[in-house]
Amino acid sequence: MRGGTGGGDVHRLMRAGLLAAVCAIVLAACGAQEQSATHSSVGVTTITTESRAGIDAAIAVCHQVITSAGVMVRDYNAFIARLNQTQDYAKIDKEDRYAVETLNTGVEEMRKAITPAVPVDIEQKVQDFITASEQLSEQIGQRRKLALNSAMERWSEQRTTVIDSCGEFMPTGIS
Repeated sequence: MRGGTGGGDVHRLMRAGLLAAVCAIVLAACGAQEQSATHSSVGVTTITTESRAGIDAAIAVCHQVITSAGVMVRDYNAFIARLNQTQDYAKIDKEDRYAVETLNTGVEEMRKAITPAVPVDIEQKVQDFITASEQLSEQIGQRRKLALNSAMERWSEQRTTVIDSCGEFMPTGIS
């Protein structure tokens, strides 16, 4: 699984490949339903170039948030499962490091997805999730068990808020 010499590199490459595949699938599905998403989020009114750019930017940042959040949750849960099993950071192998790396990578990828065209309300929610992700990463990295629960609760709340807001821009498959 994880561990061994060079295993981290292989794991990171596998994770990056999985992330790329998920992004490609999500983007392909959304491209096929983009017309429906436009109509569901802005009605049947005429779409200006500026509003179209905002919708496209929101869709792009939301794809990244959803993709990053999925990977973050997976590695955070693996870390927590191992910590709960051992009750000791010294005995959890590298799960804490993997969780921190995944959170930090997710933050980097979400930041890259933010463009000036992203609507302000979505950008603020993404920024709030980024901040919560950085705080959770810090608590894990500093091995602060007592602060971990409150950081995780805030992270979970911010993740839910941004994903719920992204739902407005995601295609429903209903035409």
